[in-house]
Amino acid sequence: MNAQTVIQMDQPEELTGTLQHGGAFPLPLILDILKRQIAISSGFLSILEEEKHALINMDVTSLISLTRKKEGELAKIAQLDHSLQEVARRIVTSSAPQKKTIKLAELIPFMTREQTLAVKKYRDQLAGLREKISSNNLINKRFASDTLGYLNDAISLICGEIAGEKVYSMRGRQPRKASVPSLVSREV
Repeated sequence: MNAQTVIQMDQPEELTGTLQHGGAFPLPLILDILKRQIAISSGFLSILEEEKHALINMDVTSLISLTRKKEGELAKIAQLDHSLQEVARRIVTSSAPQKKTIKLAELIPFMTREQTLAVKKYRDQLAGLREKISSNNLINKRFASDTLGYLNDAISLICGEIAGEKVYSMRGRQPRKASVPSLVSREV
């Protein structure tokens, strides 16, 4: 007896249901994954709030710790997303190519009305949390970028632009190229 069978035996009949090819629909497993994703996403939102306060207070030690926490939580979310895809792939099996991402909406034909309502409720909660996470992450990113820009300006003022280059720059962006004299004269 595997873990899924044990979970299904503990669930009321309306939650387990049956698939078109005769197997039991693993709704309890899907709901469990969605609940865990909601819990982790709520915790991630708290971490982003702590990060905002650490950015405001310029608490580097806290920022380092929070970055590690965020990485751990993101790994958990990725693992749960992968698990959800595996369960969904078992339900949809032959109609979905292996590399295609299966959406929860694709499982609706396999569910009863009650099951659909339960999954939609959790999906909507999760979508709302992830939207807040995205928004808060963007706010923190902009704040950090602005702060680094202010620090760069302050250092430039203090040092009199000795180095000629920015001390802090945005990662991943190409630095602006200095205007170089052209080899061909522009005079007529």
